[in-house]
Amino acid sequence: MTFTSPARVGSAPAWATLAAALLLGGCGTGADNATNVPNSLANGATVETIEDPDAVRVGENNAGAPLPTDAWVGRWAGPEGLFLDIQPSPDGQPGHYAITNKDTLDRQADYQGVGEGTTIRFVREGKDLSIRPGSGKETGFKYLAGKADCLIIIPNQEGYCR
Repeated sequence: MTFTSPARVGSAPAWATLAAALLLGGCGTGADNATNVPNSLANGATVETIEDPDAVRVGENNAGAPLPTDAWVGRWAGPEGLFLDIQPSPDGQPGHYAITNKDTLDRQADYQGVGEGTTIRFVREGKDLSIRPGSGKETGFKYLAGKADCLIIIPNQEGYCR
């Protein structure tokens, strides 16, 4: 009996290439090819729509519960007349704050802040900043070094205490 080598396509035998094509042709891609939508979505799965991605997530079980950042409402003092004043947002939205900040001797401005866990995020001069709890030592000011109830914006550069 004489054995002949099967025909080749490239480096693979023709029968191997044909078998692979038949196997892959029967496999689904996980998408509805007519609309190119993943089957999980085409079959009625829902996608959560978030109307305000910056909004604090307050679950139904937490309705009315104070947020950790709510305890920061009020005026916080820095050295040489600098201060941070945090108030609830005028629109009454939970986790939103009206911030007045005098961070240099020459600048005082108002900002909108959004509570995020144990921080309040806000934008000052195009920079995304966070207010977080800390110690007087972390403010970087000798005047505040011994204080324990402080808020830090930039460690060792900017902080305020009560």
